[in-house]
Amino acid sequence: MKKSKIRHEEPLEKVKRIIEKEGSEGWNLAKQTLQDQETHSPQLKEAINYVTQLPDFFRPTVVSICCSAVGGNPKTTVSCSASLILLSKAIGIHDDIIDNLKVRNNRPTFFGKFGKEIALILSDVLLFKGFTLIRRNFEIGVPQQSIIEILETINCVWFEQAESEVLELRSRKQIDISPKKCLTKIIMRASEFEAVTRIGGILGGGSKKEIEALGSYGRLLGTSSLLRDELIDMLEFDTLRRRIRNESLPLPLVYALQNTRFRSEIVSLISKHKLSRNDLRRISITSDKAEGLEYVAERIAKMTKKASSHIKIFKNRELLELLCTSLRINREEWQQTIYSK
Repeated sequence: MKKSKIRHEEPLEKVKRIIEKEGSEGWNLAKQTLQDQETHSPQLKEAINYVTQLPDFFRPTVVSICCSAVGGNPKTTVSCSASLILLSKAIGIHDDIIDNLKVRNNRPTFFGKFGKEIALILSDVLLFKGFTLIRRNFEIGVPQQSIIEILETINCVWFEQAESEVLELRSRKQIDISPKKCLTKIIMRASEFEAVTRIGGILGGGSKKEIEALGSYGRLLGTSSLLRDELIDMLEFDTLRRRIRNESLPLPLVYALQNTRFRSEIVSLISKHKLSRNDLRRISITSDKAEGLEYVAERIAKMTKKASSHIKIFKNRELLELLCTSLRINREEWQQTIYSK
């Protein structure tokens, strides 16, 4: 979940505190698994230390609360959630290399700090460590059938992630992509969120109906989170510049380009050889006038509402509801950010 300069983030800040508390055990296991690895390579040791400096509390938290929602014991999720952290970080390194992304949030990526070769070696380490951790489920008594279902879920997820990456490559620097195609790509990327919620239900011993409900919730929640990132990218000018130059355009900008009243102005701006901060600010403001940001905010509101409807069957759903609430953004919040820059 990306940080932003949007104000009035009380629900989001509350969620962040809960996530850090609830996800610490899973993160600590993932971190310890890497730090316990002996190596004679100073460069690889430095890379391992670097990867452990950026914690991931989100995945273990969601797995845990989904397990609790179906009446399971959250303690059974720790090793699996640690595995998901390592697998996700491995894929993240691959994505940075594909995107040629050397800096994110003012911090060098693994690719940016260590180069492509070491980054790929590190991602291999993360993948092997991630899958090896899954065997701990046998040690704590998770049924074999549940472990099979978890592995099948992971398999389906990462293939869909690969398909979404292919769509991402095709849409780079394209100004004529439709909002529908852009949204389809984002929904496919949300497959990982669905996997996390499904796995929580599986580890909790949930029924087929409960696991399906959590899966639908996860897909919608994940899509909403990614849509929120798309909107935030319109407010963070360095990120917006990078996306215009090297990646696919953010969905609010894609939607704004469909508006014939503002299209020529936007095309003129994004076609500039050098984009100043004032140019980027004008792009954001014009996209707002063309209702691109409102379009995305409305999708978030609708999807989080639908996500909430899927978890009505659970008594213990307060935290799941809170995750939905924290993602919603209203016009006043992003306009305060855009127009005050």
